[in-house]
Amino acid sequence: MFTPLEKKSTIDEIRERFDKDVERFSNAETGQNATMDAPLAMELITNAAIISCPLIKDIFDVGCGAGNNTIKLRSEYGRDFHVVLNDRSEPMLERAMVRVSGVNGGSVSALRSDFRTADLPPESFDVILAAAVLHHLRDDTDWRDAFPKIHALLRPGGSVWITDMVTHESPALDGMKRNL
Repeated sequence: MFTPLEKKSTIDEIRERFDKDVERFSNAETGQNATMDAPLAMELITNAAIISCPLIKDIFDVGCGAGNNTIKLRSEYGRDFHVVLNDRSEPMLERAMVRVSGVNGGSVSALRSDFRTADLPPESFDVILAAAVLHHLRDDTDWRDAFPKIHALLRPGGSVWITDMVTHESPALDGMKRNL
């Protein structure tokens, strides 16, 4: 049975939860433990992004949290880049700015907004990261708005890397992961 929209957490409730959990998400070990494969997923998208786009100049980190994925990408890539960190939580963005600026010599800016309505120039980014964030989209309209925006922001030849929590509202489908 699907969860009706009115029973799902609101955007403000989600933001408030993350506002209070900055410390946990500031540690890659504890901040990535919502799913057992999160560290592996971070490793895979980092390396795949580098292989797919060997010259990374500009990054957009959608729902960046405390910046773990951008930090991992910078660590593995070994060179500075410009990054726009995006989140709805001001405390998360503040922490991400400090953490990412501490390891990256390129410009680091924060954008506190819904990425779907953010005023960003088209074709601005070589790599777009969206890690454990898209599951917060609430309905079909949210999903239909998300991907055209992501595509519009991507430079030709750029790449988008999405990882997320896997759960399904259908018990039969959700049960499949236990058999993997």
